[in-house]
Amino acid sequence: MKNIFKQIISDFHAKPIRTIKERDLQIELDTSKIISIIWPRRSGKSYYLFGIIEKLLSIWVEKTCIVYINFEDERIDIDGGNLQLLIDAYLELYNGEDLKDVYFFFDEIQNIDNWEKFVRRLYDEVSTHIFLTGSNAKLLSKEISTSLRGRSISYELLPLSFKEFLSFKNQKINIHVTKERAKLVSLQREFIQWGWFPEVSEMNEELKVKTLQEYFDVMLYNDIVERYKVKDAVLLKQFVKLLLQTSTKDFSINKIGHDLQSMGFRFDKNILYDFLDHLDTIYFGKSVSKFDHSFKKQTLKKFYLIDNGFLNALSFKFSDNYGKLLENTVFTELYRRHGEGIYFLRNGSETDFLVNDKHKLIYQVCYDLNLENRDREILGCIDAMEKFEVTSSTIITFEQEESMVIDGKHIEVLPFYKVFL
Repeated sequence: MKNIFKQIISDFHAKPIRTIKERDLQIELDTSKIISIIWPRRSGKSYYLFGIIEKLLSIWVEKTCIVYINFEDERIDIDGGNLQLLIDAYLELYNGEDLKDVYFFFDEIQNIDNWEKFVRRLYDEVSTHIFLTGSNAKLLSKEISTSLRGRSISYELLPLSFKEFLSFKNQKINIHVTKERAKLVSLQREFIQWGWFPEVSEMNEELKVKTLQEYFDVMLYNDIVERYKVKDAVLLKQFVKLLLQTSTKDFSINKIGHDLQSMGFRFDKNILYDFLDHLDTIYFGKSVSKFDHSFKKQTLKKFYLIDNGFLNALSFKFSDNYGKLLENTVFTELYRRHGEGIYFLRNGSETDFLVNDKHKLIYQVCYDLNLENRDREILGCIDAMEKFEVTSSTIITFEQEESMVIDGKHIEVLPFYKVFL
């Protein structure tokens, strides 16, 4: 195993670093803390890591002082108790180099059993320059603070934001120029319809569908079935199909359970709650609760996908439902900015999103604000502003824009791109 580590380290040092496009997520390179970065599969992890390495090289860190190991490499067959072989391999390659100045990048480290003790010892005795990455949110976010006992800082890297999407397509658009604004609206439609995985953004439509279906299968079978030892993969897949049919709507585990039983499945209903937790853990989607000051009463939920592409590629007939696609897109952009503190409101009227931080932010999402829905959308804003004693809210549309004041309360109607650029 030591010789395999030598080969992996040497190969990395011999290859040029790929030039990458800048992402919005910025991390401190020298915090004296272990940096953990968590993401969904295919969200641009490798590009982002190489971007960090590129920055280190630009500040005169020698490439031989950077160790990058991807623990999904099939050649690596080891547990945490034998990871010292990695350090031994590096020391033999570089004649006992002082390790305190070495930067360690451990990619998908959650694949190694009992990795925590090795990383803690590495940090305490060898180097404080450690970067951990992985696609398992539960392991590398909710549990990492316990595993590493206060030694770490965690970040999330999601698929492309709309701003990043434009950058990846080499688009610099002046929204005040009519011709360029029309191009921006066209790109916005593509973003909303096909999602924001970096690789997918460069493909034609047929290849987008096939690639997204492959992503789904990998997330379902590798990240859930294999990792969590799910015995009935067919039940899991059917559960996901039914859950996606309710996307952006209220959903009930009990209702989905009854539907599955009517299809002939037999199971303990608690397994469906486990499935939902697994989908959250791998960043496939997130549940949003109806806001209530009592946590115990936050039982009504909606489900949103981390990427819109799945809604189209999995044949659930969402391609023409731009209202749902826009709402799902807005959720993801809000989650990117605010994390878990997002709710919906229902108290006679309905409000799509409340961002519950010290400044309550209220958003309605309406693809096309028209005579049929106008009063309903405005009432949702007014009721929410009164409930939380705030004086402004936003209705996000595809491309409409206006401003109104009702009883001293300001409502801005803005196109998606103006809110999130």
